[in-house]
Amino acid sequence: MLRATICLAVLLVLAVGVESAFAEAVPVGVGGLPRTGSEEDARVAKELGLNLLHETTRWDEPRQGDYKWQDFPAEEDPFAARIRKLKEDGYTVAVTFKNVDDDKKRLPLYLEGRPFDDPELLRRWTAFLKAFVQRYGAWIDFLNLGHQVNNYFGKNEKEWPAYVRFVAAGAVAIRKETPKISVGVVLNHTDDPARFWRDLAPVCTHLAMTYTTPCSALERDPTLNALNAKHHKFFAKTFEAFLKMAGGRKLLLTEVGCPTHPSLDSSPAIQAQFITTLFAWLRRAEGRVAGLSWINDKDWPYDATKGALKKMFGDQVLELRGIIRLLTSRGLRYEDGKKKPGYDAFKKSLETYRTRR
Repeated sequence: MLRATICLAVLLVLAVGVESAFAEAVPVGVGGLPRTGSEEDARVAKELGLNLLHETTRWDEPRQGDYKWQDFPAEEDPFAARIRKLKEDGYTVAVTFKNVDDDKKRLPLYLEGRPFDDPELLRRWTAFLKAFVQRYGAWIDFLNLGHQVNNYFGKNEKEWPAYVRFVAAGAVAIRKETPKISVGVVLNHTDDPARFWRDLAPVCTHLAMTYTTPCSALERDPTLNALNAKHHKFFAKTFEAFLKMAGGRKLLLTEVGCPTHPSLDSSPAIQAQFITTLFAWLRRAEGRVAGLSWINDKDWPYDATKGALKKMFGDQVLELRGIIRLLTSRGLRYEDGKKKPGYDAFKKSLETYRTRR
């Protein structure tokens, strides 16, 4: 009897091992790569070994029923051709609508000023989504109905219940048309995400989040805190809290980043160290993670970013030089295309992750 029990236990262990060995690896991408028509993007995506596209879009409907893809016959639609080809090449495709984007609400002009649960707005929203997934849904795996929405609704709480109904209506429309698409909403890891997720969870099939390591953009906050397992800002503690919050749903990491500018109490070497540790965590968490996308390949151009922010917010934005350095130093390469240590760390860590599974 004892021998039979031991044999059964061994068989169960072996079965678990085999299942783990054949578990699907988490798809990994970098900020929208490869883009249409860019040979450099295609080369970088191949060199890094990417197989996840995270793309952003907007509810672009200048007039009722006027959809931008109507400019192209279906067989000539460049976005459809792009994601169809990527799916054929083994990519996972995630798309995020920026109808709410950080601290801004972005609705079609003819619907501006209406609440999110206005009957006419909901009618147009669901009609738009139906047409969108009819056009592109065959090649989309994940669809997010808002980007870092807790940033906006933390300051506009009265609008939140209406937005939950907006998301629910969108989710129903998507699943009715293309049930295979997983629906979510992207939350920032700051701004009390759990409070917002409680209301979104009943209508979402995955939890999406963005994460940037701590840095001294506004006050002293060394990036090394994200790598200190004893510190409350250790990145893995944040990720594990989101996994627990997801309640059995998978976690989609749409943007992960680490700045490199020395003025932010970080460095290129720290970014490389973070990337290596990130992939080590991913190996342990892979069964619970739907995908991981680094925020961008190259640093945003510093002067152009500063100029754009000045145009939007006036001269006072120049007092927030740390924010500008944050936005313009999270790439794996510098603005001129030169590789940072993080580029090779990303490539090597992804190769290691896939070969040691």
